[in-house]
Amino acid sequence: MVGPWLLQCYHNYALLVGVTSYRRVAGSFRQTWLTRSYALFLNVLTLSLLPGALWFSLHYIKTINSFPNLIIYTTYILYTVSYAAVAYTLISRGSRDKALLEVERIVNRLKGQKKVHNVLDNEGDCGSLAYLFQLKLGTMLYLCLTGMTSCLMMPNITNWMAIICAFFFGNTMNIPLLAIYRYFLALWDIAYCYQYLNSELEHFMSCVRQRYPTNAELEELQRLWSLHSLLTRCTLRINKIYGLLLLTTRFDNLVFCVVYGYWGILFSFSIKAPIYMLVFGATNYNMRLLDFYLLNFMCDQTVRFQSSAHHVLSEGYWFKELDAYVLYVCTSKLNLWVCGLYKVNRRCWFQMIGSIFGFSILLLQFHLLLNKYTL
Repeated sequence: MVGPWLLQCYHNYALLVGVTSYRRVAGSFRQTWLTRSYALFLNVLTLSLLPGALWFSLHYIKTINSFPNLIIYTTYILYTVSYAAVAYTLISRGSRDKALLEVERIVNRLKGQKKVHNVLDNEGDCGSLAYLFQLKLGTMLYLCLTGMTSCLMMPNITNWMAIICAFFFGNTMNIPLLAIYRYFLALWDIAYCYQYLNSELEHFMSCVRQRYPTNAELEELQRLWSLHSLLTRCTLRINKIYGLLLLTTRFDNLVFCVVYGYWGILFSFSIKAPIYMLVFGATNYNMRLLDFYLLNFMCDQTVRFQSSAHHVLSEGYWFKELDAYVLYVCTSKLNLWVCGLYKVNRRCWFQMIGSIFGFSILLLQFHLLLNKYTL
């Protein structure tokens, strides 16, 4: 029961920092005038106070003379991109909440059916999807926890106002991460529903392998077809609504990994830093890369379940209704595009890793060109 408890902690934390105005109660999302007013007030407060927190952080870095000037310049870029990501995440909160409620209605519609209830609620029967869910939840909670506690690791800080400011800054930087995890959860629920439909279709074919189906069985096939089409439309709608946020967070992740990768090399070889900070930074860096990889992997899994090859269809009795369903499956391949620019999949993640490596090398070249520090 640890998994559901941790998931509930995530939903409460997302409400606490203003990522959503809905609280999860008894497995469903509910909104009250209090949560709606609280989320709106907190969003306005966050967007107003965040520039001050970023300025304080920049001022703190400038007061440490051991940092190369290039770190200051890269910090300006990193904070500008981070603020833009946070601002868009909070401004677009309403449309994302409505889309997630639509996913919840569809999933609850399937859960209301006796056959699918055990499939969707029993994680032991879900194979790799259950492990993917647990791993993604673990990486996301770890990154949120380190974001909250990073204020305690700042050296030479004794002012409580500075610690409070750093705590606010760390929680605010978690906002895009929390919002993207809601996209992951939506795809995870949809993938489970596709898995159910695929298993029901195989069961249907096993019943009519040697004969023409009855009217009740034809209605069952039509029901599966309708649910599959509904899930596909819902997935495309979710992907369209989250498209710009996915693009924003991808760019934010790219800048974060490039800048922190450059910082990590400098702190490891040129600047004396406590070993615990190096370990903390390296672990946080790799966990962020893993977290983004799991999101892309989830997109791959959703596409795979949606367009799963049903080889069992050709082994049984063939009839015109089945021919129409096969034609529909073959012509409704799902592609998760981000604003029409690229597909969200594991290949996209590996391309981002190559870009991170290339830009990090470019920063190091500029660093060596300045000839102030040598590696």
